[in-house]
Amino acid sequence: MSNSKFPFPRLPDDICSEVLKTMEYHEIIAFSIISKKSSSMVQSLCLPLIRAQIVMGWPEICLDFGSINVLFKWKMGENDKEMTSLDDIPVSVAVKFRRFNPISESKTFTWSNQGKNIGEWVQHLRSIFRCGCYEATFCVLNTRLDIQSLRNTFPKFRKIVIMCLRNEPTEHEVQSIGNILRAFLPYVENLRLQRVPLQENLSIQHIGMTNLKELHLESLNLKLGDLSTLNVEKCIIIRIQFSLLDLNRFFKLWTKGSYPKLQSLLVHGSLESFSDWNILLKGLNAVVERSTADDSQRLVKVKRFIMENSRGVCAQVLVHSAEMVSAVTFTVSNLNRLSPEIWKF
Repeated sequence: MSNSKFPFPRLPDDICSEVLKTMEYHEIIAFSIISKKSSSMVQSLCLPLIRAQIVMGWPEICLDFGSINVLFKWKMGENDKEMTSLDDIPVSVAVKFRRFNPISESKTFTWSNQGKNIGEWVQHLRSIFRCGCYEATFCVLNTRLDIQSLRNTFPKFRKIVIMCLRNEPTEHEVQSIGNILRAFLPYVENLRLQRVPLQENLSIQHIGMTNLKELHLESLNLKLGDLSTLNVEKCIIIRIQFSLLDLNRFFKLWTKGSYPKLQSLLVHGSLESFSDWNILLKGLNAVVERSTADDSQRLVKVKRFIMENSRGVCAQVLVHSAEMVSAVTFTVSNLNRLSPEIWKF
């Protein structure tokens, strides 16, 4: 019996395309790497991709096709070494194929690096599929990323997470964080910043002015007063130290017409003092929930109130305060402040 391989690439293009449609996604990707012609042939299939999740730092990309996903992990060296730039060439590529329906199935392969650096791998994978949802997590450690390379390599992201892994980042790491924000902030819908040090030329005020749907801030040395401009629909702030006066100032701005897009706000952190609730309510013309219970001895104190802004829009505010941690939830309501249903939150 002959051991010669079937000359699949030599088939007529139309037949080759039909065969490709019967193959698994990781097999199609492997075929696309063979040559420019094979890559072009895969592109012509216009294969849909539901979502692509990209991680930079310890680089990987997960391609979600629905009931099937394909995960690429680029090995940068011994001891799980991190990447430093998009020009880094991995030593190998771990590929994992996973099927979830109708029967759970998983296969793992190791590919060569194909002589491609991280940037070239990302560019190739995004070129062969049609995807409307790209998300990225940038783990910044010993990282050097410039704006032009970022824009040339990556698509317009819907969601970005930036994680600073060093307590005191280097100058290059701070610069890379700024470049990531400058490259993608005009297009992104959801932004999450974890332990990210921001500079005067790219502050929370700058970020708040962009047209975001959701902004998530964590472990930042910021104050609620820094959010004087907040053009987002949903904002989550955790691990922050704040006071009742900070909240009062923020809510006063809202009642006067600021933050017109804001639909919800969650602040979670350390409340400096909750001894006098009148500080929080001063000047808000708020309706406070009536309560006959004395919560002075409770470990967790709760306050609910309704307020209205200059445009006649109502908001529900719920405050949970305790000695160690407190949480404030602000939600814009479609109900009238006189409606009994408005207190159901």
